[in-house]
Amino acid sequence: MTNTPSFIGERLKELRRRRGMTQAEFAQMLGVTKETIYRYEHGAQEPSLSRLASIAKCLDISADCLLGIRDDVDCLCFNPNTLSLSQEQQEALRQFLLSLRK
Repeated sequence: MTNTPSFIGERLKELRRRRGMTQAEFAQMLGVTKETIYRYEHGAQEPSLSRLASIAKCLDISADCLLGIRDDVDCLCFNPNTLSLSQEQQEALRQFLLSLRK
């Protein structure tokens, strides 16, 4: 696992894009400038812990997913193969995958 600012930025950019958001839209959700998002995504600035929590909340993911600690079920909603599923279908699939771990 690598959680350098550039890794976090690349991860953030990918997750934001998969959500179909522009930098400006995401910045507005977070209450920051578009330039701040640009700096995060290009590794020029590292988000604070409280900002990481806000980012994870806005993207509806765990901080582990954002940091690359977990890349499986927690990030399921960002898998391109599941984007066409409804929220209910994604949750059902998530629960099924979790049951396989037991």
